Amino acid sequence: MDNKSLNHFKQMLLNRKSELVSRKENTQAEDTELSNYSNHPGDQGTELTEQHTDLALSKKDEDELYDVEEALAKIEEGTYGICEVSGEEIPFERLEAVPTARTTVENSSGRTGVNRPVEEDVADPISENPEGHRDSLRGEFLEEVQNESSKEIQERQTKKNSGSK
Repeated sequence: MDNKSLNHFKQMLLNRKSELVSRKENTQAEDTELSNYSNHPGDQGTELTEQHTDLALSKKDEDELYDVEEALAKIEEGTYGICEVSGEEIPFERLEAVPTARTTVENSSGRTGVNRPVEEDVADPISENPEGHRDSLRGEFLEEVQNESSKEIQERQTKKNSGSK
């Protein structure tokens, strides 16, 4: 990677680092109410939800700040833009979109599944069945609906015929 590109990414990363540090300082400076004694229970619930949201966002920012600092260190070491898995150069477009990228797109797919929630394994088990179980269930359902419909039609015709005699 040439010096112009490196300087471009370094500036992007420094700007992002500045934003994250500023946000962290602003979050720490915010006052929180010391006493929950006089608050309505609904207000307490809202406050608790906001605190949880703030903590989650704060953790996300800390993780991103760590990634930014790692990328800046790689620039200093001369290894920025090199895939940690394959050793290939990471495309400019990917670094432009994700300046903290450590791998090429092709090598990142294995890394993303590692920290996925376990609930995703059972969220839609039918669609993951290699035998096409969902399609057979759909077929059985449609068959059942058609059979029920034709039975209802026959019953109506029988009632109609017996009523007209």
